[in-house]
Amino acid sequence: MNDFILKAVHKWNLRNLDVIYQNSRKAIYSAVSDDYGDVILKCDRISQLFTEYRMLSRLSGKGSAVCQVLGFDAENGLLLEERILPGTVLRREPSPEKRIRIFLQIFRKIHTPEHDGETYLDWLSEIREFCKNNPVEPELSEMAEEAYAICAEMSEKYPERVLLHGDLHHDNILLRADGTYAMIDPKGVIGPEIFDIPRFLLNELNTMHSKPDAEHIEETIVRLSENLGYSQEDIRRLFYMETVLANLWSYEDGEPINHEQLMLAEKIKTKQKNFH
Repeated sequence: MNDFILKAVHKWNLRNLDVIYQNSRKAIYSAVSDDYGDVILKCDRISQLFTEYRMLSRLSGKGSAVCQVLGFDAENGLLLEERILPGTVLRREPSPEKRIRIFLQIFRKIHTPEHDGETYLDWLSEIREFCKNNPVEPELSEMAEEAYAICAEMSEKYPERVLLHGDLHHDNILLRADGTYAMIDPKGVIGPEIFDIPRFLLNELNTMHSKPDAEHIEETIVRLSENLGYSQEDIRRLFYMETVLANLWSYEDGEPINHEQLMLAEKIKTKQKNFH
């Protein structure tokens, strides 16, 4: 146990630490705190933890819809949060209608105004630069340019700036014992609220649904548009943006590109009728 973890143990009276995830630069533990009960301890870069802490602490009055932050040690890169139990991920909910309803409940509660910090457009700019400076297929570079252009256009069209979750998908929305759901692991990136929609859509591809993927995504876009008031066209284009960004991040990490996803996103963006 390294010195940072020992400091957390003493600071928050922790016991029964169990590794959930660990690599060379970050770690996540479950534990029991004599002060707070079941908790999650995160050890990471201070900048990453700060953005998460900032968003969670801002939302501390939002009740069960948000994971509660319990402590932050900026000097040592430690963040303590409640552990949500049973913690069943939204992905396991078999009803698409219920998944959408739960997503909307969370989405409507988690955004607060903010202008200072990394933006979604910064993310797209960085991945565009990665494509320019590395041996990437020309088609992928073109997609990165288009995704950046979409992000820039939508950023101008929707001028409000809020703290976004930035990764609001099914595995970051967990079931509480009382039957409600709460979001975890926000990135705290900045942009318009609509930017927190496409990641949910992208991860709908990996859920239970009876219709072909493109038809299911199209129907989900219609439902979200009706409930949130955003145009279907804007949501479709952001779905394309997010699919490109997610695949290029994976590529940057040495993982293969999901060409089927990218083809689907292109069809959704242009609303081609022949989805099959």
